[in-house]
Amino acid sequence: MKVRAIVGGVEDPDPFRGFPVTKHGENRMPHCVKYELGDGWRLVTQQTEKTCFFLFVGNHDDVDHWLDGHQGQRFGIRDGRTILVPGIGNQIGHVGHYHADHHDKPLADWLDIEAMDHVLDLPRSIAKRLETFDGRSTAEELESILREIEDARKAELVRAVFNLLSVGDHAGAQAHVDVSLGRIKEVENWDETDTIEVIDGEDVQRIRIGSPEYGAWLAAFEKRTPWYEWFLYLHPEQDKVVKAEYSGVAQLSGVSGSGKTCVTVRRALRLAGRPDARVLVLTLNRSLACLLKQLVEAACTDPAVLGRIQVTSFFELAQQLLHRFEPENDRIFADVTWKLSEHVDEVFREYYRCWTNNTDGKVLLPLHRSITARRVAGEAYVREEFDWIRSAVEPSARTDYLTKERKGRKFPIVDERRQDLLRGLEGWEKKMRDVGVIDYLGLTSALANHLDRLEPLFTNVLVDEAQDFGTTELRVVRKLVPSGLNDIFLCGDIAQTILPKHRSLAEAGITGVARERIRQNYRNSREILHAAYDVLKNNLYEEILGDEDLEILDPKFANFSGPVPMALAAATLEEEVAYARTYAATRLRQGAKSVCIAFAGFSARDVRGFAKKCGVTALDGTYDPGIDPLVFCDLEQTKGYEFDTLIILQCSDGILPPHDAPKEEEFRASCKLYVAMTRAKRELILSFHGSLSPWIRAVTSTIGTDLWSEVESIDTTLLLGVPEILPEFESAEEIESVEKLTGLQFVYTSNALGLSLEAQDKLIDLVDGRGMRAAGGGTRLRWANMAALLDDLLASRRSDLRFGPNVVEEIRSLRLSDV
Repeated sequence: MKVRAIVGGVEDPDPFRGFPVTKHGENRMPHCVKYELGDGWRLVTQQTEKTCFFLFVGNHDDVDHWLDGHQGQRFGIRDGRTILVPGIGNQIGHVGHYHADHHDKPLADWLDIEAMDHVLDLPRSIAKRLETFDGRSTAEELESILREIEDARKAELVRAVFNLLSVGDHAGAQAHVDVSLGRIKEVENWDETDTIEVIDGEDVQRIRIGSPEYGAWLAAFEKRTPWYEWFLYLHPEQDKVVKAEYSGVAQLSGVSGSGKTCVTVRRALRLAGRPDARVLVLTLNRSLACLLKQLVEAACTDPAVLGRIQVTSFFELAQQLLHRFEPENDRIFADVTWKLSEHVDEVFREYYRCWTNNTDGKVLLPLHRSITARRVAGEAYVREEFDWIRSAVEPSARTDYLTKERKGRKFPIVDERRQDLLRGLEGWEKKMRDVGVIDYLGLTSALANHLDRLEPLFTNVLVDEAQDFGTTELRVVRKLVPSGLNDIFLCGDIAQTILPKHRSLAEAGITGVARERIRQNYRNSREILHAAYDVLKNNLYEEILGDEDLEILDPKFANFSGPVPMALAAATLEEEVAYARTYAATRLRQGAKSVCIAFAGFSARDVRGFAKKCGVTALDGTYDPGIDPLVFCDLEQTKGYEFDTLIILQCSDGILPPHDAPKEEEFRASCKLYVAMTRAKRELILSFHGSLSPWIRAVTSTIGTDLWSEVESIDTTLLLGVPEILPEFESAEEIESVEKLTGLQFVYTSNALGLSLEAQDKLIDLVDGRGMRAAGGGTRLRWANMAALLDDLLASRRSDLRFGPNVVEEIRSLRLSDV
């Protein structure tokens, strides 16, 4: 309230009346004035006779920490605009750990020629040493040179320039030189005859006193945390889309970090300003829906407008609608069984592998064997294919799948196996009904059965992350709103397509689409976006480039720099986790507002269980960035969020790209990685053990490499294991290891990848769980489990004829003890 009173009274002769200046002066920042607000709170400003900049509000320790990190910050004027000249903060960061090509070059080379000559206008012995400084140089080396510079102002200029260059802030370093050269006029020397416009951007936001926007901003000031404030900030390019009027459907294609979510929220608020409006903001991801709700509530100061907006995930919307049509099935329409509290992932494994005496999934075994022989995880691929089928065709038209082009699914499936897939999908849907559970696209299919009963419920529907909506979901969206002015607004980026779905606006009945594009990335540092985009470009397929509804856009890099993304090696995944958590704690102490640790190669279920074990928040529908500075998640769940520091674990060969996914569809995993990488605003770390992912090795000109041990000292109390994946064995069988599996059970595991069809057939037939010997106790004819088989085959060649020369060597080469 006190800060609001000051801000609201800035036009008064003395808006700070009644608020004492702190007893101790402040020399870390020029023209800095700190005010006591009471109860330990302080307000930090920078003031001259003609200007006042509001910088920070916090308690004593927060203010001290913030000033340490912004030492020397000031404002200047260039071409009639206010420019932030950054402070040098906590000196050189990640000393000695930049090995990316563009950080091995001399730091001074990042300045323009005139700036370089100005900074290095020093005695030759000093200038020559500075000319050799690169990203591996240390703060101690710099300080030893600074002590030899007699001119204090020149020494401070050199300190600021080389510190900022060392952490990749080339624009900030150039700004300091421009001040010294007079290209940027110091704000205290501003001539009142000049016209000044405050530049909008990453660090400075314009507030025009008396404007319509000013009143709304002031009213919302108290309830907005800093992350809301900047997340919701609009650049002119975005504002144009927010205010646009469309005769019907509009689609915004935007690169990652272009503020599509911000545009969606602001546009929803504008449309909800009409008294008769009923606005739906929709997304697929429940975690992102939670974020959207928080943003809408933070941005909206009018309860009446807020009451006209519904924000939800498609999953939740489908549940609400199905409650109207099938209230008797409420308990089924959840992704955790109401009977046993099992996650739907566990139920699918039970169905697919025919556990608990349910053999409906056996119809999929021929396809599974075929896929396994091609070194692809059949269980994951079939489940994705079920999703594709349900996204492409309505339940009443499932047979259309038999002849439909499987767009986006480049791994071939013969016609006979397509029939098996439809029977398998029918069995899976029956299984879900029987146990009281449903997966996401099961809800979609259930709702599709009632399309004819759906009526318009909203005046406007806005869809965020629209690239993840399949044709079936889009048909529902079309039904929910009548055709007309601003009816449907779709935001998407085809580069962030991570789900295997059929997607066609035309087939969904969405036509006459107006197109908008935003290419400017506002979120990521140039270094992070460059690295992420290089990974993406190297793995795109022609089919995704030619999408009929969305397009790949070359991003315009953000206007700020940061540390080079680093790939850091540890000995094991457990060490990766411990190092990452230790480093996260360090960064939070240093002033980072949010740190995310993302786990490649694990599902949301796996990460959620591990987060609970570690006492860390998991990124889900309850996550609040303003409350939880550290969060765990899988790669997919990062979508829509942004973090000061992002650490992606297990960026290892075999995980990225997945060793058990079709090579023809690796692009989807690369899109996941791209999405996750671009959640990092200022710092990105890619952690690995073993061999580094070939995707990252291919872009080491933009990503540096080093050891975790060179960057952080591990906290050994954080060595708490790793996330647990779904068990490979049926708990009811009390099987403790892969060696005790029958041949059929073994074929379903990841250990069978690459086994020929002949080898799989022999294992299923001859390792039957009982075993058998020839009459008289002679040669073994069948085996009880895989261990018994391998023991026999490795001990002698008496059983070779049972398998044939090629198959027996294939099986003999299995090393179960290595699994």
